[in-house]
Amino acid sequence: MRCVTAAAALMCFVGVPALAADRLTDRDVKALVEKIDDGRDKFEGELDNDLKHTVVRSATGEVDVKRALDDFKESVDRLKDRLKPEYSASTEAAAVLRRATQIDAFLKQQPAGLKGLSEWNRLATDVKTLAAAYGADFPLPEGASVRRISDRELTTTAEQLAKAGEQLKKSFDADLKKSTTVSAQERQGAIADADQWSKDAKALRDRVKDGKPSSAEAERVTAGAAKLKAFVEGKTLPASAAAWSSASAPLQTLAQAYGTAAK
Repeated sequence: MRCVTAAAALMCFVGVPALAADRLTDRDVKALVEKIDDGRDKFEGELDNDLKHTVVRSATGEVDVKRALDDFKESVDRLKDRLKPEYSASTEAAAVLRRATQIDAFLKQQPAGLKGLSEWNRLATDVKTLAAAYGADFPLPEGASVRRISDRELTTTAEQLAKAGEQLKKSFDADLKKSTTVSAQERQGAIADADQWSKDAKALRDRVKDGKPSSAEAERVTAGAAKLKAFVEGKTLPASAAAWSSASAPLQTLAQAYGTAAK
């Protein structure tokens, strides 16, 4: 779509991506990391002791199995320690995924029926869930982005959207009063939509803050954003377009929090 007015020009940069699924809360992620640590311990305990203390040559180079296992344990321990409400530990999660990917590649080169492989397969399922929580895949592709929006960051994002809705409501009132092509009924409808969107964002904020599932609330915010975006794009509303542009970054953060960025 070509942007032909000043308002539309702004709106071209304010997309409203669809959401993918619910997200793991901070509490969920913490429990998942504990489960991964437990699974890692069981896997290592089952792995053949002779294999643990060998250096295996492969097409990609040498693998010091003991060092790889120790590095994996250290990366999981660091993720457990660093994961906090104020810090989503994306760097530490990336290290866990890289270490796990190296071990996974090594195990795939081993004979079928290897002792400990069943434990690894179960552990790999949990590692894959961790990767998804951080907007990535497992095995982790080279150079892949690993980033999670924490509960605290998402709460702030929802609050920003609520404030953007309140500002948009005021801008609609000012802009549409001057318009000769918008009926009083249409004006009131737009104002009501902005007001409801702000309330929906606050409802999302409260759900996230309480550590509750929030995908339905996020979908409602996203659907409301799409409706408002279409309305602003279809009119020449300078103040409203400027107000709406402030929602761009928070909407992208919202999409990333619920998995769209990983698609």
